[in-house]
Amino acid sequence: MNKLSHDTYSTDRWYLIDANLPENCTTINVWAVIHFATYERRIPLPASFKGRVFELLPRPKASHRLSIEAEYEQGPLSIESLDLQIVSGPIAWYWVGRRIFGTLPKVETAKAERMKLGWRKVLSDPFSVYRLLGSLRYHFPAPDYSEWRAHYWSCTDDVKRRLGRYLSHNRLDQAAVQVLVDARQFGERKVQDLTLKPVCNSLRESVRDQIGVRTSVHVLTEEDDYWPVGDPDGWVLFTQPGHILEPWALAWFLSEANKYPDAKLIYSDHAHLQNDEIPSDPYFKPDWSPELQRASHYVGDCVFIKASELDAVRDRLGYMPRAYELVLEVGIFSNEEQVRHIPAVLFHQAGASSKACPEQLSAHLVRHNIDSRVIRDGRDQVRVCYGLPASQPKVSIIIPTRDMLHFLQPCVNSILKKTTWPNFEVLILDNQSSCADTLAYMEALSSDLRVRVLAYDRPFNFSAINNFAVEHAEGDLVCMLNNDTEVISTDWLDEMVSRLLQPGVGAVGARLYFSDGRVQHAGDVIGPGGCANHLHGILEAGDPGYMNRSILPQELSAVTAACLLTTRKLYRELGGLDEQNLAVAFNDVDFCLRVRQAGYRVVYTPYAELYHHESVSRGKDDNPEKQARAESEVRYMRERWASVIERDPFYNPNLNYAKPDFTLGKYPRIDWPW
Repeated sequence: MNKLSHDTYSTDRWYLIDANLPENCTTINVWAVIHFATYERRIPLPASFKGRVFELLPRPKASHRLSIEAEYEQGPLSIESLDLQIVSGPIAWYWVGRRIFGTLPKVETAKAERMKLGWRKVLSDPFSVYRLLGSLRYHFPAPDYSEWRAHYWSCTDDVKRRLGRYLSHNRLDQAAVQVLVDARQFGERKVQDLTLKPVCNSLRESVRDQIGVRTSVHVLTEEDDYWPVGDPDGWVLFTQPGHILEPWALAWFLSEANKYPDAKLIYSDHAHLQNDEIPSDPYFKPDWSPELQRASHYVGDCVFIKASELDAVRDRLGYMPRAYELVLEVGIFSNEEQVRHIPAVLFHQAGASSKACPEQLSAHLVRHNIDSRVIRDGRDQVRVCYGLPASQPKVSIIIPTRDMLHFLQPCVNSILKKTTWPNFEVLILDNQSSCADTLAYMEALSSDLRVRVLAYDRPFNFSAINNFAVEHAEGDLVCMLNNDTEVISTDWLDEMVSRLLQPGVGAVGARLYFSDGRVQHAGDVIGPGGCANHLHGILEAGDPGYMNRSILPQELSAVTAACLLTTRKLYRELGGLDEQNLAVAFNDVDFCLRVRQAGYRVVYTPYAELYHHESVSRGKDDNPEKQARAESEVRYMRERWASVIERDPFYNPNLNYAKPDFTLGKYPRIDWPW
């Protein structure tokens, strides 16, 4: 990637670009733009966390002009200082060598192998190594998917040899896979048109070209939707016309099935075909999320399913379902280990992906006696509104505070005036307030039977305060809520309770906004950015996020305790928040991870909306004591949850791990399974 040809660039005269950009930007993208007579070339430049750019580029031999462009999340970014020099070859190679010999030994072995970095390559193409090492800096524009795919997922002769040995060793070299092509919405003639289309490989051709796997193809049409059942322990690829399989797709599916013998259904990432031939727009998906599948059909229309499962679904429904309904039916009787996700693009498709079908979803929910109704929300997304029990459980809303009346009062007043859920209490935990106005306000609240003020006269410890509050709570459900929040949607608690009461759910989080309308929280992710961070980063109010995930309910590894609902029983069973190791930060993330470890789901819902002025009440980690505490908490999380930090199941190892912005990763954190 980013290879500069020696045929058109000089190696005895170089540009040395030294620039400084503003700090504290979430995202910085910098390019060197070389303007030729009839075209221009944009070359991405790395920038440090503090916005420093120090990069060498060989000068083009042709007549040209060079400019530097920068942007951040809100648009063009001004360059604070720029020093552009032309230096000689020896000086340039000195700086190239400094980066290589200073950085390459520090790159983890697995990462270096995945990026094709090594000392042999230093000898053959040192500038390429220099560029790849530069791309690992904190800020670097997301790579082009086509180049990225060609660099990391080329099926070389070596890959084919390893694949052959793998299949033979695992006795998969004689495996046969039946490919079931669902053409009912296209018609037989459309299938033939796609098969013969010369601009790209056809589905039939891509099936025929599978490496090491025997195949047969059966087409389902409106006139003939019969499927001859083969070996019930065998596997079927359920797909559609317009899908083009990678040559290793079926081998990888078989590898996953062999690794997880209890699996029922396996899906993969996919990408699209621009102009029917150029791979683009990859969909890097999370692991199995039933709620996200109901709302969006994110799994897609190409799935690998055990023949016995496909046959069982057909018998249960009395007809062969489409892919969306098929996944729903298999998923409702499966756990995370039985619905497997391969985080690699195994197929490309022409045209748009299928979407969730409200009629099929409604029928599915009725079929399985799930009290709910299906509607379209204000963004035209499919929404499941779950029913509530006749006897509505009491919710204890826990709000720790120390003074901060200008936040506490709007928070509590919004709850009391706007919340439609009838059965709740507000527990205000007074952590040594001294402001007379705050104390007077809390005293005045004592006349409202829905509010209790509890004194917590000890040093600030967010975990301990909430644990203390839960022991005094009267509700069967507890909602941890920051004092710097304000209710937006009046049914916020109805929505969260309805989702918490679904089978297997242990915690529910809300959608939170800054006061200017930007999205502050749409779920948390573990790993990208170093420890735990909010998914997407900060989004504009109308931004749906990657694959619409900001505006869709879904299972996640964690949600923030700025607004988190759980049951008092589960909270106590898990020991509450960790007072000893996580007094201030990450205690909510740790709690959610323990919820999942106990076998429960953590769900984010975009339909419970509140404002949140992030962590203003506890202040910044701006003195040595606080900084030491913060470092200790990060260290504890990295040790306690190392496996999740390495691979959050609800992010994707192909995406950026410097920060959770869903851009394409600098390199894929996975490799071939053989």
